[in-house]
Amino acid sequence: MLEQVAEGSAICFAPMSMARYYARPDLAWVRLTDVEPLRTVLAWVDGTDSSLVRGFARVVRELAAAAPGGPDQR
Repeated sequence: MLEQVAEGSAICFAPMSMARYYARPDLAWVRLTDVEPLRTVLAWVDGTDSSLVRGFARVVRELAAAAPGGPDQR
């Protein structure tokens, strides 16, 4: 994806963390300030949960609660 952006054939909307981890001289990272934050959800097929899935979901909820703005619990 970033190769296509660098060659000028694409643009990409990405989280701010990508600018830090994928800093390159051939890419310009521009913060979007006039749009609502992107919402992300965690989902899995009903009935396929396991202790691993529940643990992962718990960690995701904890991280979301600690993030600026808090979680959108719908």
